[in-house]
Amino acid sequence: EDAEADGRLQPGGTIIEGTSGNTGMGLALAAIVKGYKCIFVLADKQSKEKCDILRAVGAEVVVCPTAVEPDDPRSYYSVSKRLAKETPNSWYVNQYDNPSNAKAHYESTGPEIWKQTDGKITHFVIGVGTGGTISGVGKYLKEQNPKIKVWGIDTYGSVFKKYHETGIFDEKEIYPYVTEGIGEDILPKNVDFDIIDGFTKVTDKDGAVYTQRLAKEEGMFLGNSAGSAIKGVLQLKKHFTKDDVVVVLFHDHGSRYVGKMFNDDWMRKQGYIE
Repeated sequence: EDAEADGRLQPGGTIIEGTSGNTGMGLALAAIVKGYKCIFVLADKQSKEKCDILRAVGAEVVVCPTAVEPDDPRSYYSVSKRLAKETPNSWYVNQYDNPSNAKAHYESTGPEIWKQTDGKITHFVIGVGTGGTISGVGKYLKEQNPKIKVWGIDTYGSVFKKYHETGIFDEKEIYPYVTEGIGEDILPKNVDFDIIDGFTKVTDKDGAVYTQRLAKEEGMFLGNSAGSAIKGVLQLKKHFTKDDVVVVLFHDHGSRYVGKMFNDDWMRKQGYIE
């Protein structure tokens, strides 16, 4: 709506975005209602289900290699930007740096959490990818109560935790990882590190195993980033007391991982279960 209001997105236009799949789902559904076309660029580590669902709702999907530098012309960052330049009447969403991302969570998700907890929330925990949710929600919550702690869940192979603790962007921290939906090899402008009190990193194995456990033990059929988030909550438990109200937000649905985290053959192949 911001892009429509200021003319970046014109009637009949094409929405272009690099996505791990989750933001793409929302954009694709909105595009159907409003009459836009969509082109989504995904890294090849993303689940087949994500690509299939995006195509099922009419989007064009372009798949790029995961194991390349962000500025490599083959990366999904670079390909998204190139397609936006080459496609007439298109809008490149750029969820990593687009301030509307954090703004949406500041205006909607944050107030919803505050209201549903009757203002009693003491800790907010969430996986970090683009940074829009943690920054928007975190800003709103801390404006209501500066004592609220905001915790980010990161993954091994991502730069967030070390950068938050040291201010150093360490390329040695970057390597391919299996976890989907969180972590980055860049520093998105939407990540407001001043709002975040701390990070914890969750391994690929733990994220996958806890994704399964949420379904089998809690009846919650959620995605890979949710498994990482709940394991992160357990890793952070020393910071919580029995009277605290801890809110963890899950971004992702399990239907997108039927061939991965919910497939025991795949889990065994990865060495995550016996």
